[in-house]
Amino acid sequence: MTATTVFTAGQVLSASALNGNFSKLANAQAAGTATATTGGLAGGATVVLNITYPSSRFAVAPILTVSTTSPRYVCGVTTNTAGSATITVLNVTGTTGSDATLYYQAVQMGTAAAAG
Repeated sequence: MTATTVFTAGQVLSASALNGNFSKLANAQAAGTATATTGGLAGGATVVLNITYPSSRFAVAPILTVSTTSPRYVCGVTTNTAGSATITVLNVTGTTGSDATLYYQAVQMGTAAAAG
């Protein structure tokens, strides 16, 4: 990978300079929220949530990060493909009456690989 170039106002940019500097950006991304129906879920129990990525966004299974703002729940990626993912949500404390809001970000860095 080439070093980052600092461009100045009015400078004519070559294709190689542009390609070398903008290849550091992700090829494709998706982010969103999802609600897992966890109201009434007992401590130690799990619920499964499916996430569908935007159509044709990813060529391969992206790198997926999932979180929640509630310390009551732990999220884990069960399956992950180019079109969708399955998340398992575990209630690590006692019974709750509220559902869990999950936040996710999926990234594909290269054109044919998730990492890069």
